[in-house]
Amino acid sequence: MAKKVLFLVTGMTPQIITETVWALACDPENEEKWIPDEIYVMSTEDGLNQIRKRLFEDGVFLQFQQDYPQLAQVQFSTDSLHAIKNQAGQVLTDLKTPEDNQLAGDSICSIIQDFTKDDNVSLHVSIAGGRKTMGFYAGYALSLYGRAQDRMSHVLVEDKFEPVNDFFYPTPETHYVTNRDGKVLDAKEALVWLANVEFVRMKDAIKDKHQLKGEDSFSQVVNKINESFNDVVLKINLHKRTVQVNDKFLIKDLSPREFAMLHWFADRRKQGLGGIVAPRVNASSTKKISEDERLYLQKLTQDFKPYYEAFKNTDDIIFDVDSKFFESVKSHLKSSLETNLGLELAAKIAIKQEKKGQPFHLDLPADAIEIIDTFKD
Repeated sequence: MAKKVLFLVTGMTPQIITETVWALACDPENEEKWIPDEIYVMSTEDGLNQIRKRLFEDGVFLQFQQDYPQLAQVQFSTDSLHAIKNQAGQVLTDLKTPEDNQLAGDSICSIIQDFTKDDNVSLHVSIAGGRKTMGFYAGYALSLYGRAQDRMSHVLVEDKFEPVNDFFYPTPETHYVTNRDGKVLDAKEALVWLANVEFVRMKDAIKDKHQLKGEDSFSQVVNKINESFNDVVLKINLHKRTVQVNDKFLIKDLSPREFAMLHWFADRRKQGLGGIVAPRVNASSTKKISEDERLYLQKLTQDFKPYYEAFKNTDDIIFDVDSKFFESVKSHLKSSLETNLGLELAAKIAIKQEKKGQPFHLDLPADAIEIIDTFKD
């Protein structure tokens, strides 16, 4: 059975947590009760301090579990609280700047992405608490990474109970609370509803490559996806041995063969040369190779060799650009570009063929390619 995980973003109202849990697991009107095995919360330091004080130090959550025995095994403690931090690892006390909001988005997305990596986890995300941007980021992240078993909701509370500081959930027995105007209300009579929020599950459409490199943040993932809708300019710097797309995304980790192949195809495009028909035979094949095939392998190898040797800083390399070599390097290059850029953006600089048997070419116009420090004879 899948582990049920409830994740909430909150601000200064820890009541959101108990109200949501009550609506999911305790509401007698809810015929499909969902009792979380574990609860996790993300907030700023001010928000987490409120949770520590009200729910744990004041004993509210323990009393909640005693009032509703079905919650006795729910795992929720101060260890379940996650703080939004800045680049230096310092906990944010509040979200006051655009940079703070971006950090919140990155943090929220990261934890939701981690939860959804485990097929044995059923994730329920509440977007009811915190700043509006926090709820948006939580919902957007679940849309990016959510699966069929994941859900999203927003808890709603009867107006007269919403501003009551000491109201945390509808109690099974009479329990009096006082609102800001001094009016006494019975928590047992409170109305709390759970609004299920439908969302588009895009994980299968986006695929794993849009998680990109492990160090890529939520904002970087979104930027790379959005950039794929724009025209692309490819810049290859031979001296630095880097590849840059739209002066924004820098690739430094292409292998010598991958870098050389991309440079080879880019240079041919710049010179107005045609594409390259993939070789069909392997130089080490035990089958007899025709003279035309042998000459073609020799030509491809001679054409490619200067690009590869320039990267390796040597002219003492023995290899053949045969079928195995060509397909292997092309495949690894494709995978590296997708890992760095995501599927759509990598497709803009793909080496591809229009139809099977036709030449491969770099799928970019010549004026969208810049080669810096081209090697010389």
